Amino acid sequence: MVVGVSVSIGVVNVVALVVFAVAFCWRLDQIRRQGWGLQPLAMTIAITALTLAFVVSESSVAAALDAALFTGASRVVFYALLALGVAALVVVFFFPGQLSRERRAGMEALPLVVALIGLQVTMLVIPVEIRTASMSEWTAKSWSFAVFFLIASGYLAYGFIACVRNVRKFFLEADGYLRVSLGLLVVGLGLLALGSLVQIVFVIGSAAGFLRVPWLLSTSGVLAVLGVVAFLVGVSYPMVYAKVQSTLANRRRRRVDTELLPLWRLLTDAVPEVVLPDTGQMTPTTRVHRRVVEIRDALTQISPCLPRAFEYAEPAVQARMLRGAITTYTTEPVSGAVRDVVPDEGVGLEDDAAPLVRLSQALADDAMDLAR
Repeated sequence: MVVGVSVSIGVVNVVALVVFAVAFCWRLDQIRRQGWGLQPLAMTIAITALTLAFVVSESSVAAALDAALFTGASRVVFYALLALGVAALVVVFFFPGQLSRERRAGMEALPLVVALIGLQVTMLVIPVEIRTASMSEWTAKSWSFAVFFLIASGYLAYGFIACVRNVRKFFLEADGYLRVSLGLLVVGLGLLALGSLVQIVFVIGSAAGFLRVPWLLSTSGVLAVLGVVAFLVGVSYPMVYAKVQSTLANRRRRRVDTELLPLWRLLTDAVPEVVLPDTGQMTPTTRVHRRVVEIRDALTQISPCLPRAFEYAEPAVQARMLRGAITTYTTEPVSGAVRDVVPDEGVGLEDDAAPLVRLSQALADDAMDLAR
């Protein structure tokens, strides 16, 4: 990957910076909640390194680094951060087998250190006037410049290929939204690996003078852009999916809460003691759960006044039976054993609320008929 080869790469860099910065904050919160471990630590290092790499790629930051350290320092730091991030991703995506994740992390240290030393040494050998120049057929003629990019691209290609191999193993065993996310990661990492390999071919061909294909450089840039986009979408997909599902679930539960109001009001007017203490602001899930508990408690209190047929009757018939039972409960002494009525239909909050929603709707319809 070449820094600033096109406007499109610049735009993707900005978007990537924002995404990785948000992901970094999210990782810190996850670590605070769940604690440390090798995989969470590696993920945090990867996100931190890639976030800083995109910061360093910004022209003003790069210029400040070059002025503070030496000409070309920003390029060394940029590729060093990319290498560190990719090495951490290899550890994150490692598929456990005969080798443990800890052992693989130790093995990854050697090629990473060699690459980092190689980047530093070759940059100091590159003529000062071309250290910050863009990759081209002309700059690639300098052997030190070519070696620098061969080290950078070679390590990135190695890391991306290793990630693809491991993510593919997880992909084959996954399903649902996780399979979609892993599939996008495979595509993104594969494109990034291919882009690095194409750049290696361009550098070798240009340096040796036997291959003149300037379009390879632009192809590498396009592959890098597509790879970064696919990778970001793959990384973001689980979080976006979870957020969408949570939003839809909260919307459903707010709707259920509204639909239960006619039944809840009728029952709590008759049996006010079932209403739980007010705890202030509540989530839609908590509110619906409280509503269901209060309704079922009230129905249990009123159950001695309900005929046995109530449990099997249609909602419209149940509504009339319930009104009669409430009248009896509030005007006459209640005798007889209490029992559960309106059983739930499965597992989960929505299943618990479903028969109550139908009864509440029947009560609302009955009230409208009486009002006419």
